[in-house]
Amino acid sequence: MSNIGELTKNANGFYIGKIDTLAVTMTLALREVNSTNDNAPFYEIHARSAAGAWVKVGALWEQTGRETGEAFLQGSIDDPSMAKPLYIACFRRDDGSYAIAWSRPRRMRGDVPAPASQGNGDSDQGDQDFDGSAAPKGKAKGKGGKTADLGETTSDSVS
Repeated sequence: MSNIGELTKNANGFYIGKIDTLAVTMTLALREVNSTNDNAPFYEIHARSAAGAWVKVGALWEQTGRETGEAFLQGSIDDPSMAKPLYIACFRRDDGSYAIAWSRPRRMRGDVPAPASQGNGDSDQGDQDFDGSAAPKGKAKGKGGKTADLGETTSDSVS
């Protein structure tokens, strides 16, 4: 895990801080969520926009470490301007502030894609053909049950 920022409680009781990475620099604020729903987040994450407005960009849920029993906050920051979400964890320090840490999400064993087929595309065993279909050659594709040769247009093949 890499520390990418911190949050400290201001005079008004809000956690305010900043994260810095090569691609992202954000001023953040946490707003406590008051809910009776057990699945509700503990905090909403808000970021300061270029225009100075606070924009909701994520949420944090309270978690407990399996080995240590230590409570921490976990969630993500996401915005249309970002290529992908930034998954973070916030660990409380002795002075009451939070260290913001990031780590690359781990893939679950079932999430790893299977290796690509090594076929030559000419197999009747369903190898990937040049048109992107894994269907065996010679079998009808689509709703109509009819196929046309490439470049040929028939009234039956147009829907």
